[in-house]
Amino acid sequence: MFTEVLTTSLQLLGTPVSPSVIPFGWGTTLHAARISLVFNTLKHSSKSNLSFGANLIGYLLMCWGGSIGTHVLLGLPPPQLYAIGPWMNYSTVHILLTSLFNYIPVPNPTTTNLVLFPLDGLLRANSVLVTLSMLKLPSVNPLLAASPLFHFILGAVASAGGGLLGTTLSVWTESWQLSTPPPLRAGVWGLWSTLDIWAGGVVAVVYGILTAHPAFPSLLGEEPASISAARASSAALMIAFFALRVFVTPLTSPRPPPVAKKSGKKEKTQ
Repeated sequence: MFTEVLTTSLQLLGTPVSPSVIPFGWGTTLHAARISLVFNTLKHSSKSNLSFGANLIGYLLMCWGGSIGTHVLLGLPPPQLYAIGPWMNYSTVHILLTSLFNYIPVPNPTTTNLVLFPLDGLLRANSVLVTLSMLKLPSVNPLLAASPLFHFILGAVASAGGGLLGTTLSVWTESWQLSTPPPLRAGVWGLWSTLDIWAGGVVAVVYGILTAHPAFPSLLGEEPASISAARASSAALMIAFFALRVFVTPLTSPRPPPVAKKSGKKEKTQ
């Protein structure tokens, strides 16, 4: 039952929202909305006053960092350089949501992460799977397609490229600046803080193993899974990773020291 739901959901992400009115896929539209929510949350917390251009371009960098990065690694031209569709799709969604948040409060990020972790996992898995499908293109270097390490790197970039680019440049602030990527900063490195990176790599490797990709020859012991089953299993794994972070992080995070209570008694004066 769960596998069927994931299979249907992944298929839905590749279909247009409305062929006649909104000819953009559900996957890119939901991704645009989710990143817009994150961007507006960060902008609101930093109390930044951004120009229209800085707001839009900073948001697009967060959205497209992974896509552009994976295309560069594969030696392919990013679609943002030759197609108007991605610009229309992402810009429209962000402008609408940003305008909406001028009238309603930006949701609490803790709540949105808790409620939307299944969607987050599904969208990340879809990004990884779409990227892996491009390894079959004849223009991709066969040395890269046959490398298990490259599969891991490709999945990691597809999953976390946009977030890493956005946080490294602080694109939601008034003054962008190049800084150390957050996972490499002192006190930040950890299992859950780097999940966006390694989870994408792990899912890419698992998908390659399940589909008996030639990059994993030593692991081909059984009949490969069907493409739909492998895609559903990969999505389930990514959702499980996000669920663990949402529910385990509050339990493992250090608690703040207790605040000493002030005595209510006043000293007597003589």
